[in-house]
Amino acid sequence: MTLEDRRTALHQALRALWLAVAELVLNANDDQPDESDLAAAEHVAQLTVEIQGRLAEAIAAQKQPAAVELAEVDRLVREASLIYWRDLRAHEAVSRLRGSTRRRGGPWPSWWSGVEQSLERCEEPLVAAGLAIGDAWHELVTGSSLTGTGTNTSRRSS
Repeated sequence: MTLEDRRTALHQALRALWLAVAELVLNANDDQPDESDLAAAEHVAQLTVEIQGRLAEAIAAQKQPAAVELAEVDRLVREASLIYWRDLRAHEAVSRLRGSTRRRGGPWPSWWSGVEQSLERCEEPLVAAGLAIGDAWHELVTGSSLTGTGTNTSRRSS
């Protein structure tokens, strides 16, 4: 694959991630129960918007030259990934929110269940975007694909 092929694959991975995160943002923000005064829920909603903001910046970076784009996209997806894993999927964060919604009762446990399902649907596209970034970096740096089809001009023959 060429660098342009890798960039196209990266753009497709970012679009898939964007769609999954858009669903997450919708569930975390718009689907909150009417009496939306649970601070933990507001925090989750804010974190999902932060992830979406980083992805919007990553998508906007697609207009840059390859090296600039990859550096920006790599940084932004890593930041989004950190928020996702540390603040939304880590055991402590999940336990705290489950406890808050159970104590609150009513529609809150159902809201959290929907958010958790959306979070799970973000995992695969997030991993795929990270792999696509790595593939594009590899192609940019070495000029060869990870599958071995491509030319690596840095090798010397004896």
